[in-house]
Amino acid sequence: MEYRLLGSVRVRDADGREVPLVRPKHRQVLVALLVNANRAVPAGRLAEHLWDGAAPRSARGNLKTYVSALRRLLSPEDPGAAPIETVGDGYRLVVRPGELDLLTFRDLARQGRGLLKAGEVRQGEAALRRAFLLWRDDPFEGVPLTLLLEQIAAGLSEERLGVFEDWAGARLDLGLHAEVVGPLRQCVRDHPLRERPWGLLMLALVRDGRRADALAAFQELRTRLVEELGVEPGHPVQLLHRRILAGDADPAPVVPAPDVEARARHPAVPRQLPSGTPHFVGREGELNRLENWLNPPAGSPPTPVVAICGPPGAGKSALALHAAHRAAARFPDGQVYVNLRGAMPGVRRLDTGELIGRLLRTFGTPGSEVPPDVDEAASALRTLLHGRRVLLLLDDAASIAQAGPLLPMTSGSTVLLTSRENLAPAAPASHVDLGRMPRDEAVAMLVRRFRSGGVGFSQKAVERLADLCDGFPLALHIAGARLASRSGWSADMLIERLEDESGRLDELRTGEVGVRSSIAVSHTALAGSGQDLDREAARAFRLIGLLRVPDLGTEAVTVLLERPPRAAARVIERLVDARLVESPVPGRYTMHDLIRLYAQERALDTEPPDRREAALRRVLGFLLATTSAAVRVIDPHRLHAAVPEVPQTPKPLRDRDEATRWLERERPNLLTIVGQAWDADAATARLAVGLALSLQWHLAAQGYRHEMLWLGTRSLQTARRLADQGSEAQALAMVAMAHRLLNHDADELKCLDDLLDLCRKLADPLGELRALGNLASACLLQERPEEALRYAERQLAISRRVGSPVGERYALMMVGDARLVLGFPDEAAATLRQALRRAREAGDAMHEAMTLRRLGEAYLAAGDAVAARAHLRDSLASFDACAQGPQERSQALVALARSSRMLGDLDGAARHLAEALRIARESGDRHDERRALAERAEIHGHY
Repeated sequence: MEYRLLGSVRVRDADGREVPLVRPKHRQVLVALLVNANRAVPAGRLAEHLWDGAAPRSARGNLKTYVSALRRLLSPEDPGAAPIETVGDGYRLVVRPGELDLLTFRDLARQGRGLLKAGEVRQGEAALRRAFLLWRDDPFEGVPLTLLLEQIAAGLSEERLGVFEDWAGARLDLGLHAEVVGPLRQCVRDHPLRERPWGLLMLALVRDGRRADALAAFQELRTRLVEELGVEPGHPVQLLHRRILAGDADPAPVVPAPDVEARARHPAVPRQLPSGTPHFVGREGELNRLENWLNPPAGSPPTPVVAICGPPGAGKSALALHAAHRAAARFPDGQVYVNLRGAMPGVRRLDTGELIGRLLRTFGTPGSEVPPDVDEAASALRTLLHGRRVLLLLDDAASIAQAGPLLPMTSGSTVLLTSRENLAPAAPASHVDLGRMPRDEAVAMLVRRFRSGGVGFSQKAVERLADLCDGFPLALHIAGARLASRSGWSADMLIERLEDESGRLDELRTGEVGVRSSIAVSHTALAGSGQDLDREAARAFRLIGLLRVPDLGTEAVTVLLERPPRAAARVIERLVDARLVESPVPGRYTMHDLIRLYAQERALDTEPPDRREAALRRVLGFLLATTSAAVRVIDPHRLHAAVPEVPQTPKPLRDRDEATRWLERERPNLLTIVGQAWDADAATARLAVGLALSLQWHLAAQGYRHEMLWLGTRSLQTARRLADQGSEAQALAMVAMAHRLLNHDADELKCLDDLLDLCRKLADPLGELRALGNLASACLLQERPEEALRYAERQLAISRRVGSPVGERYALMMVGDARLVLGFPDEAAATLRQALRRAREAGDAMHEAMTLRRLGEAYLAAGDAVAARAHLRDSLASFDACAQGPQERSQALVALARSSRMLGDLDGAARHLAEALRIARESGDRHDERRALAERAEIHGHY
């Protein structure tokens, strides 16, 4: 398990999955147990954590319930195996070393202070830094704090501040004066009356040659203390101030002098690290991990093998060099750099024998004495380096085998590897998986580059450039270099050129360096490999590049590659190992934008058009089949779009929840691939239209109104281009519903009139009755009940003639609704009871909920507020069960508020109305908002 208290409260299980802690009391109990980790907490003490001395009579029973729920959350498969033990009338949460950040923080703080006391300043500073970096925010963030929890949180914040102050003091002892000024200034801003950080800031400033700034800091502290507390600064700060005034503050750092005799004994110590990237920006999390491995605290030996892996252009070499320079002092016997040329186009890779020979000669072995046998040479190198502390940076490894005989290096030394391939097996616990830079870091990199090169820019332009470069350091570097070398260009000019996807890779090139050539090396290596799996992976790479989707699931990959599931998994995982595809979560695969553009280029150059079209159709067919099945699992009673038959088998979906999760997870992919396929050949476009139309009810229920209008409009255009009048009618229905949800009344009526005309022309009674029902509903919204009644009665007649139960139920609802608005509540109620009976007989939960809402309104109109409230409450419960969209819920809440008002419950009415207004405004439904506002005026008139 992994528990986090130093910031937002988080728990992850052994597989790294986050444990959901939804209820506040569960979070409070967990915090109370964790701050007392491995100690029994009596029930009475736990109650103080939760209720501030005002525990209810049921407190002990409640505690048992909360603890039982926590056990199920921490160990869903076997709650009895959860790490919460019952001890007497209390509980103990058992935490192992490394599981709880609070305990790790305290251990590191204790270790760091002990090292400082023993004179091991560098190791002590490192331990304190690691302790401080465990903090992410204020303790227990997101947990409602009782008085006791607030006191504990305040104590922890005090511990954090003490560690920071000790760390800052250690940094000063190491001579890092300028580096610590910024953090200390932030600290005194946050804690302006705390004297120790002010003193440390004064010392840092004077040691950095900024005597006037140090004196000004003292004056600022004195002013604050006198004005806010009426006291002068304490003796230590006063003494420091006098020493600064006298000019005798000692700025010299406490750093051990180099061992001159040792250098004399070993005159040929290699210092081969190339210069690091100027103005290196970002990657702080990765750098901290690398520093912990290369330069661990407390005298521990460095990690023997460290690997940095990532896709082309991710900045692996720059990160490795930066980390190596930061840790160089830990390897006094040499820092060696070798480029293994694993991904250099047109250049032969360095083989293992050449590598070891070069290393032996670097450390003084004459060339004639280098053993020709690779294993023998590796043994000789280990003997030579035994007892020494050496860093070997082996850049751009093609595979583990290239450096295999060197792994692991002798104790005290480290091999730092970079590679595009996955080297996790070589360094399972010390492996950095490098991807694109976070957006803020990419922006910072461009800003620094532009400022140093005198390039004019706006914040908006820099952010857009960072996005177009996909966060890849190589692309960012090239963009910056191009602008810096072209005085007549602006950032906006380069953005305009990069916006064109077809030429983006051409623009991201300067001299011999280019994003395209960097990616090409990996693809060429696979395509030209002697291994069947590699060649299959190269073809898969090209096919995936054809699909402009955010990611692909395992099933879609299997369909795309036309391979059995296990074989397809091996192929896609080979691309993951080659860092051309990423797998952010098991079973999902994604490709960075720039890599996708290259893959698309390769596909267009090498794959025949019919093969490209067939690949797109296969994936479209699978997504269509599964979407069509999913919407029918969610709601089998609706009139779903008729879709083309496809040979692909849909993904099995057990129930409504699983179907909804699949649709939501795949929604970005569904929208993207449909957008890609509109203008394709006729067969592909028909699949796109079918997929788009299948999404109508899901998009409506989930509130995706604008997406629904876009899909419906494009489907309508495509259906008309294909002369497919059946799909045209279904698209008109989808567009009309979208206009309804977007309050486009006139547009909705126009679509429905067109739909009715088209369905009559096609002799499509099901389409006609659907158009009539929607026209009835639209007329009711627009307060035209007579027209609504005519449309509903015609729908009812057609439904009964063609035998459509769902049409008949809906028509009865609309007839009842219209009669209610026309002032005939008893007739409306009689009709609605028919609709309710048929909905329950059919098991149609949505129509049942809708009818219950209308029945409640009919009882309200008849003056029976008690019956109305009962029906409206049942309606809301049914809406919750069937996950109906916001419009019906809002209307039910307004009616429930009215019934509560009529029964004298004004507070309850106000609560229902506030919820109705919130839903109406979030959904943008002005009709519902108008109803809610009118009822609110009525309620206010009764207060």
